[in-house]
Amino acid sequence: MVQPLSVPASELEVTPDWLKSALSGAYPESTFKDLRCQRIGENFGFASRIFRFHLRDAGEQGRSVVIKFWNPQETSGTGELQFYKAFPRVGPRVPACFHGGHDNEAERAVLVLEDFQSAEQGDCLKPVSLDRARNLAQSLALLHGTWLESQDLSQHAWIEDQSDWDPGISWFESRRTLLLERFGERFNGFSQRVLSNLELAPGVVRSRLAKAPVTLLHGDFHLDNILFEGEEPVLLDWSRVLRGPGVFNLADLVFEMTSLKHVDEILEAYLQEFNRLASQKVDLRTLEKQLGGAFLRKFTLSTCGIARWEPKLPRGVAIAERTMTMACDSLEAWRNRDPELFSFAD
Repeated sequence: MVQPLSVPASELEVTPDWLKSALSGAYPESTFKDLRCQRIGENFGFASRIFRFHLRDAGEQGRSVVIKFWNPQETSGTGELQFYKAFPRVGPRVPACFHGGHDNEAERAVLVLEDFQSAEQGDCLKPVSLDRARNLAQSLALLHGTWLESQDLSQHAWIEDQSDWDPGISWFESRRTLLLERFGERFNGFSQRVLSNLELAPGVVRSRLAKAPVTLLHGDFHLDNILFEGEEPVLLDWSRVLRGPGVFNLADLVFEMTSLKHVDEILEAYLQEFNRLASQKVDLRTLEKQLGGAFLRKFTLSTCGIARWEPKLPRGVAIAERTMTMACDSLEAWRNRDPELFSFAD
């Protein structure tokens, strides 16, 4: 994938000749005579600068690609390049990568990706329908089932293992204090008791996930990183790839992307696809037990985990507010479904 081609610093340095070289593998016969670009995704706060380039070749055939620019010294600047080099196919639908390159000395990196111009951008401020939630569950199952306990994952030391999660007592103490200063009115009664004992959560999570197999995870799984072609999801932004229990991704879907009233349908869709692919089958009872552990971790990250986040844009403020609201609402709902999970707070 990585070719000996110069790395443009910005959209201004992308020329027809450069794109012809970058796309030679995908469109070897094309000679681009015209191109124009537009900034996309700017309102979503992505770490990279993203542009859609519209191309027209000598045969008057129009095409478009997405080009991402960023600083390779940042984690997001190397992670996605490593992902596409290591995983040309992952299972669920992801944008094809036509070219990738980086120049550490010049502090620039670039990816040329498949464009889904007619697709609908997901929005983490707007929950998805049941149909889309089911399809997302199947996409996750395809990812997790394909890479379940794969030895290939251990060959990539750069993939962080999330299996043994424990931020440490000092992390909880410092962040809980700040959280209560900023959002204390959100917590009362049961949620206050859970928050007061939250440093015990990692032990509960480890117990619930002790037998959960490890697989490949999308490390930034939220609706801003998903497109929908009709009802079919396309998973974007693989700059942070992880390995760990698949229920970590499933918890993001169940507790943040759609209504909790859909949980049974989502789990059914996930299990059906997962058990079709995976070498180790899982039953509903086991999945729900593991999902409870994953929820406790997600609740922690959605509360104490964002206590220090001070978003500068109105959209970021709205995301923080919604994240906190969803975490507290999910806590009450899951308490009724799995009261044993919260015995540490009694």
